Amino acid sequence: MFFLQGIFWNRKKKDPLKSLPTGPIADAFKEYINNEIPARLIHTAKLQFVSRTDVFRVFQDRIASVTEEQIQERITSFQSDPLATYQPRRETVLREIIQEIVEYDIFSHRWDEITGEPTFQDISSGKQPVSKFEKLARFCDTSRKLGRTLAWVDSCCIDQTNAAEVSEAIHGMYKWYANAYVCIVHLAESTSFSDWDRDSWFTRGWTLQELLAPKRVKFYNKNWQPFTLFETHDDDRKLADVLSPLENATGISKAVLTADNSEGVHGHTFWEIMSWASRRQTTRVEDRAYSLVGLFRVSLTIAYGEGQRAFPRLVEAISDKHPSWDIFAWFGQPSPDHFALPSSPASYSGFEADVGKDRVGVQKFVITAHGLSLTSLPPIPMELGSVVEPEGPGKPFHVTLKPRSDSEGSIGRFETLVVECGSTRLKTIHGARQLSACIINQHGMRSRASDKGRLVVGKDYVCFLLYSEDDENTWMKLTTDNLLRISCLGMPETTRSDMGVWAPGMAGEAGPDGFALSLMTISIQSPSR
Repeated sequence: MFFLQGIFWNRKKKDPLKSLPTGPIADAFKEYINNEIPARLIHTAKLQFVSRTDVFRVFQDRIASVTEEQIQERITSFQSDPLATYQPRRETVLREIIQEIVEYDIFSHRWDEITGEPTFQDISSGKQPVSKFEKLARFCDTSRKLGRTLAWVDSCCIDQTNAAEVSEAIHGMYKWYANAYVCIVHLAESTSFSDWDRDSWFTRGWTLQELLAPKRVKFYNKNWQPFTLFETHDDDRKLADVLSPLENATGISKAVLTADNSEGVHGHTFWEIMSWASRRQTTRVEDRAYSLVGLFRVSLTIAYGEGQRAFPRLVEAISDKHPSWDIFAWFGQPSPDHFALPSSPASYSGFEADVGKDRVGVQKFVITAHGLSLTSLPPIPMELGSVVEPEGPGKPFHVTLKPRSDSEGSIGRFETLVVECGSTRLKTIHGARQLSACIINQHGMRSRASDKGRLVVGKDYVCFLLYSEDDENTWMKLTTDNLLRISCLGMPETTRSDMGVWAPGMAGEAGPDGFALSLMTISIQSPSR
């Protein structure tokens, strides 16, 4: 058995430490180190763990050199700069200085399932075969050549046997990638840009935040050769040669890839962000949810072993913090615990920007253990039109539902609805006493306090299918294999305010291009099992 030579240093007794920096500036450094960077880094030359306390010692000379005069001088330089877009506070300037001093690189890679990855215990013991340590050694060598003494690697810098440490890492990882100097990405299946569409790094769940969060990203091929020269540009995502294949491989727009996402992805909807995750896979099913905790900035109890229950818990946590109609813009397999929530990010793959643009949609909803209550437009009564048999084994039925003619006068005219489903759900449709389409992304009114929603003729809307097995409007939601969209074809024949229908020009409510309907509360029960 062979071992890397010189990879570990002798753990000799340390020399007596000189006095550490103290005072308000030193305290700010300690607060940053204890809260904003990983709990454990690795020394790129010695491959030995460096604790947060030791990080302070590594940079103590530079920390001691920071003075209040330097902070004030930088603030003054901002104030005198005519191109400055903001006037920084002392805390902001000090944080910038701290980040310039406390530098570390961070690693993003596809875990090797054949040789395995070095673990916390492996590094602690100091003895492992060359094959298992080769990638780690190459990463540390690359980081060291780029000028960094410290780095972080997910495989070994987290003690996977410590549940509290794992939870801290999952909740803090987005921040750790954002605060790193550069994220070094190793594409083990690529030699050129043409390989990116087939490289599994672009299909993994955890690598989504590792792509978006860092301030700088550098890509290396399977032979550890950089795709671009660092001296030319320190962030590959900003280069045209990189950006096009990166957009193709990820399905993420260039605007997002080139933005500063270190404080989170802003200006993009839940549905769009989830659509990026919908193309990705994880080894552990729970990680489909846990890998998105940092991206959506929510807290979630980490409980490996819960399986598919993790993802709907994530969606519910996000909806509690940011209620939005597109929480319900999903199709496919529902959660085993709640019919209103999906079991996987793959259910959000139907994102279309035009369908979601400028929509207010359902914002008031309550998810309970036994059902869903939401405030929406009146449901559109539907009836069975035609059924097309599956095209082959494993393929769905195509069911056409058409709006009931007796609803056009009061709700409006709508196109037929095409539902893809299996035989069991087709039987439910056949046996339903009532069928209705519930639109979830209507336009908003000019008055935010309005109790109405607006529809525009010629626009498509996302909806889900409700059914009732009795005559008392006990609604249940039918899960479908496709995202349901319905198009508005015409205004209601009746436009009376006493019936909750507003046409163009009536009290200025509907605007010139549509009509408004009064919102109502709809209670949806869990389907009988």
